[in-house]
Amino acid sequence: MDNLPDGYRVGQIVVSKRGKDAGHTYVIAGFLDENRLALADARRFNVSRPKSKNPRHVQATSRFVDEKMVVSIEGGRDIDHGELRRFLASSKKASVSEQRGRVANGK
Repeated sequence: MDNLPDGYRVGQIVVSKRGKDAGHTYVIAGFLDENRLALADARRFNVSRPKSKNPRHVQATSRFVDEKMVVSIEGGRDIDHGELRRFLASSKKASVSEQRGRVANGK
C-alpha cells in the first residue's frame, strides 16, 4: 500500500479531473489494483469504504496529509472526518490560489 502506480503515495492529495466528481479533492488511501486508486474524502468515502478511481482521471498535487493520518490510513483505520475535511478544504483553497498565481504570471 506504500507505493502506488505512477508515483502516487498514500496520504497524497489529488483532485478529480473526470466524472461527476470533477474538481473534488481526495486523499489517496491505497490502491485496489494496478489501475485503480482507493480515495477518501471523509464525507461519502472513507478508508473503510473508499472511492475507486482510475489514476489517469486524477491530478496529483504536491500536498500530503500529516504523518498521523498516513499511519491511520495504512493501518486501515478510518480517519477523523472533521480533521480531514478541514485539511482538504485548506488544500483546495491553496491549489486554487496557486493556479491563479500561475495564470497571473503567464505560466
